[in-house]
Amino acid sequence: MLQWSLKHKRNGREIKTTARFWLILAVFFYFLTVPLHPAAAQSIAASDSSLNQGIAVIQQPLGLPATDIRLIIANIIRAALGLLGLVLIVLFLYGGFLYMTSGGNEEQVASAKKILVNASIGLGIILSAYAIVLFVMRLLGLSGLIGSEGGAGLTAPVEDNFRGSGALGSVIKDHYPGRNQKDVSRNTKIAVTFRKPINPNSFIINSNQSKGSDGNPIYGDCLNQGTGMNWETDCDQIKSGADYITLARIDTNEIIRGAAILASYESGKLYTIVIRPYDTLDSPTAKIPYRVHVGKGITINDPNNGNPSIFKGRPAGRDLYEWDFTTDTALDTVPPRVSSVFPSAGATEAKNSAIQIDFSEAIDPIGLQGAFVSTAAGYYALRGNNIFLKSGKSGLPVGTFRLTNGYRTLEFTPSKECGDNACGGKIYCLPVCDLAGANCDHDDYKILLKAATTFSVNSFEAAPFSGAMDLAGNALDGNSDGRVQAASSTASVFPGQEMPDNYFWGFTLNDKVDLTAPYIQRVFPGVDADYIPANADFGLVFSKRMLADPMYAIGVEEQPAPAEPLCRVPRVSFDLLNGTTLTRLEHCPFVDTARHYYFPTVDSQVEDVHFNCFYPGKGPLGFDPATKSSLVCDDQRPNQCCAAVAGTAPFCCDGTASLTDQKTCLTNLRANSP
Repeated sequence: MLQWSLKHKRNGREIKTTARFWLILAVFFYFLTVPLHPAAAQSIAASDSSLNQGIAVIQQPLGLPATDIRLIIANIIRAALGLLGLVLIVLFLYGGFLYMTSGGNEEQVASAKKILVNASIGLGIILSAYAIVLFVMRLLGLSGLIGSEGGAGLTAPVEDNFRGSGALGSVIKDHYPGRNQKDVSRNTKIAVTFRKPINPNSFIINSNQSKGSDGNPIYGDCLNQGTGMNWETDCDQIKSGADYITLARIDTNEIIRGAAILASYESGKLYTIVIRPYDTLDSPTAKIPYRVHVGKGITINDPNNGNPSIFKGRPAGRDLYEWDFTTDTALDTVPPRVSSVFPSAGATEAKNSAIQIDFSEAIDPIGLQGAFVSTAAGYYALRGNNIFLKSGKSGLPVGTFRLTNGYRTLEFTPSKECGDNACGGKIYCLPVCDLAGANCDHDDYKILLKAATTFSVNSFEAAPFSGAMDLAGNALDGNSDGRVQAASSTASVFPGQEMPDNYFWGFTLNDKVDLTAPYIQRVFPGVDADYIPANADFGLVFSKRMLADPMYAIGVEEQPAPAEPLCRVPRVSFDLLNGTTLTRLEHCPFVDTARHYYFPTVDSQVEDVHFNCFYPGKGPLGFDPATKSSLVCDDQRPNQCCAAVAGTAPFCCDGTASLTDQKTCLTNLRANSP
């Protein structure tokens, strides 16, 4: 585990220059003395922040104003500087008057120069004081108060995160489009993944009246799937109302006309839904802001505890989640591509390997999640027949496909245990030579990902439910050549469908286990870095290729505890040249206007593609003051690593190897972070 914590003519020319200088000074000190606009003088905290809620508790009974004490101090300082500025202006005017009326009197000229020199020295002192005050105000979150009337430049003092945003990372696992994403295509779908399995009947209407073989309703499906399907009449719908899910324009508060809702089940449980608006979003001529609202009427599939709301335990007013995005004026017609796979084509890997397919953009999860089943043709197929696997002498791979990492990485995690990793967690293996009569120590695997069927050879626009496509409905471009190529859907899968635009590759698994532990090469911000900007990059670099889905387990403790926790979601990318993994944590703004501590934690849940954890812990030390990033930890620079030792000091806490644990580490960090 790794833990880290995150200011004459010549005389005529002189007179003209001096007069201009006086004018500039007069204008400068006028703006310095402008009073705060009443709207800005109330409070710079959000109206529903814990700061204002606390003020409101004592304000009314005592009859006290709710003005932030920092604003009062800022006003006093501004008034004092303004008064000094007025005195300085008077001195410059008086000195200039004496100079211009001297009439050649050397004594009066000398007196005038002395006044102007002393006033200039005073100007330097006042400007220095102004700079110091500005610096201190910026640290207090009041930088917008100087030189701006009406508070246009104000920043929130403590809580700059939106109400309910902390649900991202705790209740909401991920969604697309992302928070505040710009230039989203107008033909996008909306995807949401929850942390816990949810009850589809709590927010989905079975409007198409579909039923399963057991006679129970099927929620989140469409009938008549194919080119003639109608989204409005053939598909299920969302329940209307603020307790469920709504999509509305922010500028007009207009809720979209309607949408079909699709459910992507994993082993019979529902975590991910896809919302497909009936109409393309506005507008072909202007970029439009939209807001997605997720309400408390959605319930967790937990009958033993009464199927509670997904927001159970959150206070009133924060029992929701919302995020915004802005559309582009164009439609997305660009197809997705496969960026990389693991095991890579032609490679030989240990049997304790996951299977990864990393895409160039967010992919529609419908039809790409779930488990393999056996077929009469001798290969294995994902339910829905969009992914196929064939091996020579190995049995059915038991496990689950899950689309993760912002819907850009598809991971198959086997569920057959085959040992323990260094942390005591389970290692999982794909089958190798386990069929009856097999006498081998390695086996060849082939995988084929079926591209969606396009409506024509001139466009990647795909028929619904026909294969892999992006969230704008563009079919997979399997060979990345930018041309529509329709693979046969009737020939045998292997080798008949091994052709564009399907994506296919092969690799070898041997009957061995890889137990090499990963470590962290770099973190940003670095260990004990300070004065971090609100929107600073936040992430870490791993020494090996990692599993993407466990990155959602990276935790962040805060001190003081905020009313709304820091929202965050991981975005993983793979460096194929160096074999490393970069994980960026997209996050709501850090608190940068008051003393606030962040303690990120990377524990044994984070694993590489061979299910190895961090043991003993190893990670970087310190930080570069210029970049705020940590030093680089690797085998060439061991002096820049916190190199924990198995058994004696296996844990790295804030850059120090120790025998402590996460709870003790956090307790000590809090105690030493006033």
